[in-house]
Amino acid sequence: MFSVNTLFFSCRHTSSLATYVRKKMLDMKHRNKKNVCIIYGLEPSKVADLKTSPTITFNLKREDGTWFGYREVEKLASLSGIHLRTGCFCNPGACAKYLGLSHSDLVSNFEAGHVCWDDNDVIKGKPTGAVRISFGYISTYQDAEEFLKFLQSCFVSKPIASSNGHALSMNTLNLVDNQSQQVVPDVRLKSIIIYPVKSCQGFSVQSWPLAAGGLKYDREWLLQGSGGEILTQKKVPELASIRTLINLELGKLFVESPKRKDKLQISLLENLIHLTAEVDVYGQRYEVESYDEKVNTWFSEAIGRHCTFMRCSSSKNSFCTSTGKNGRLCRDTRSKLNFVNEGQLLLISEESVSDLNSRLSSSNGNGKQHVLVDAMRFRPNIVISGSTPYREDNWKRLHIGDAYFTSMGGCNRCQMINLHQNAGQVIKSKEPLATLASYRREKGKILFGVLLNYEDGLNGQEETVAERWLQVGQEVHASTE
Repeated sequence: MFSVNTLFFSCRHTSSLATYVRKKMLDMKHRNKKNVCIIYGLEPSKVADLKTSPTITFNLKREDGTWFGYREVEKLASLSGIHLRTGCFCNPGACAKYLGLSHSDLVSNFEAGHVCWDDNDVIKGKPTGAVRISFGYISTYQDAEEFLKFLQSCFVSKPIASSNGHALSMNTLNLVDNQSQQVVPDVRLKSIIIYPVKSCQGFSVQSWPLAAGGLKYDREWLLQGSGGEILTQKKVPELASIRTLINLELGKLFVESPKRKDKLQISLLENLIHLTAEVDVYGQRYEVESYDEKVNTWFSEAIGRHCTFMRCSSSKNSFCTSTGKNGRLCRDTRSKLNFVNEGQLLLISEESVSDLNSRLSSSNGNGKQHVLVDAMRFRPNIVISGSTPYREDNWKRLHIGDAYFTSMGGCNRCQMINLHQNAGQVIKSKEPLATLASYRREKGKILFGVLLNYEDGLNGQEETVAERWLQVGQEVHASTE
């Protein structure tokens, strides 16, 4: 039991920490003297230090006045070992009040697909939530200084002097000059990977057919939790141990798990149990088909929690809420999407992975074991070789064989790429996301790889798809026009 004195000193300690951090945050300025931190709640001058809440709710602004999204702040904080809460904290009324969101803003955000825990942290130039840091009785001034140091290093703009004395801007993603990249020769398709079940292991093939949704059967199934949530490796790391394989000749999906002795076989062609209600996956609405209890029990035992196995029947078209660099849409409004977050396919360049590994090696030159990654860490659908690092950033269109694709822009990476398996155990580290954040960060995103949509999937208004296949070894032709 805490005594009255203990509680008093604990409150005084946490209030003192919060007051110190709040004042330091309000003093933070960009190089153009603009404020970095916007703190919500009562004005500090109107609250006595001992009555100051140990919680600070805030958002951060760039020097041009735009907002850092709370997801970006949370993602970078986690890499520094700092735990923050983000969103609206189950208080939509206070959230709307302090963020200046009108009723029409809230309706518009909902219609744009924004829901709790998604990545839509800034819509139409306004934040949809905030960041919160809290101090407890075990928090120290060293913790406070580490948090302030994190804000300074990641969000405060400072002139960086180059060798010729000119100032360079920070956090700018340097893309390849468009003029030098009209056509890229000698680039070939190195690998093709299919992920039938969202967040489970994929399998590599030498050739594979394309469909309206991209690679046939890619991410056509998923697992839904007992509360209606979509299960991913970020929430359920055990999904990483589930192996999948599709045999096109047999027309079957095979699924294996180290926690199940029997291999699950699912027909690709048989009718399923019934059509369920629509399911929302990151703002995209889907009609799904479900399976019998035998299949659901198999997956539940494989991951150690109750779940439902579902197959995508159709996706509802949704409007794009933002545009990417060079006017490219972040989500195509015409193309069919299976259970993907944005684009139909993800392309990774071996040369970009090699450049990342060289940076990982140099950052671990202090005697620590090198952390190296391969292309599979990023769950790509297609891997290319023969290009130069990050040349794919500026591609707008490309064709492989007789199939054409449009780039939807860079892929925003999350903590999932920090998960890897070692001797059957799922290991989580800070890399490679921490290193990527140091040089691949742009406007709230940490980009690596590009998202593609298959453009041969629509013929006028009919969703008829010509039978086309990708094959390892095919030439990749890309342009920036």
